[in-house]
Amino acid sequence: MRSRANDAAILAGLFWCVGGIDLNAPQLDRVFLLIAGAVLLGLSLSGRDQGKFICWYAILIGASERFSRIPLLDGSDVLRATQEAIVNLLQGLNPYTVPLTSTIPPGSPLVYPPGELLWYLPAHVLFGDLTRVDTVAGILTTVVICIAGLRAGWDRVALPAMLYATWGIGAFRGVDGSNDVSAAFMVVLALAVLVFADRDTRSGRIAFVVSAVFFGWAVAFKQFAIVILPLVLRHLAVAGRDWRRYGLISLATIAVLVVPFLVWDPGAFLSQQLATLTFHTDVWGANLLSLLQQYTDVTDWLPVFFAAEILLTLVVFGVFLRARLATIGVATFAGCAVILVALLLARWTTQPYYAYLGGVAAMALALVDRDAREVAKT
Repeated sequence: MRSRANDAAILAGLFWCVGGIDLNAPQLDRVFLLIAGAVLLGLSLSGRDQGKFICWYAILIGASERFSRIPLLDGSDVLRATQEAIVNLLQGLNPYTVPLTSTIPPGSPLVYPPGELLWYLPAHVLFGDLTRVDTVAGILTTVVICIAGLRAGWDRVALPAMLYATWGIGAFRGVDGSNDVSAAFMVVLALAVLVFADRDTRSGRIAFVVSAVFFGWAVAFKQFAIVILPLVLRHLAVAGRDWRRYGLISLATIAVLVVPFLVWDPGAFLSQQLATLTFHTDVWGANLLSLLQQYTDVTDWLPVFFAAEILLTLVVFGVFLRARLATIGVATFAGCAVILVALLLARWTTQPYYAYLGGVAAMALALVDRDAREVAKT
């Protein structure tokens, strides 16, 4: 039976081509992709399975969408702060104690754990520039979603891969100076490797360990992942997998990255990390308080919303931890839901946070039927 999801994926790619072609100077790659998409759709409608080729189509579209964008020089200050922190570290200074001069305003805290610095370190050493790291991470996110199709099935991953590839906001946030595209990629990579973690093969056992390491790195990159990891562990427990070993490997990875800086200056490190909850004091962004602020003064509501943010986030998280999360994708969607509750009730919520959720949710959709219980054949 022909997959309607595949047809929808091709059509989404064609929509992107039509919207992305410059009518005054049509780009060669995008005209080619328009014609290729029409051919793919014709083959798919005739009953031929095109899932693998749709994945390649999504990767090419994702690359065209992202490489065509010019990095914003006056965008987010996150990567500027990250590069300054890396320079300080390479000079033997503690990046969590040296005041940052490149942030807006100057002296803002370095709220990202050391895994973030490690991710961007190679680009700094090799090129002295971090601006294209998230561009590449966005393309690799599409690639990794497609690779999961080797086990989950091409029909399962083609549409999620295309949705992410054609998502303009996801592409824009890969050049605006924020780090959320890369942070989401770490989670996506951990989930994709988990798909290959068979019980009964040596490569599967290695994949199990590698996935846990990547998940630990994701937590030590950006704090959002600390919500997703326990829910994935919950699914592993429901599926009868060795969730304790997975969790211990992830915790060991976090410890390797974090403990040296924690020992270096415990007070400075902890205060910088906790500042992520308190640094932004104004009401702004894609959240309920910012919406209400357009109609009334919300000053008196701030304590109520802060309490609700903490309480409801913990309640939703607790409910999901007790649920029988049947698949990897469902567990990941549950993590996204917990983060979404916190973002909607927060006083300051920037769009890149939703770009993070978008990348992770695309992978969750690809794995929504994927149970860690069974060994799947390639």
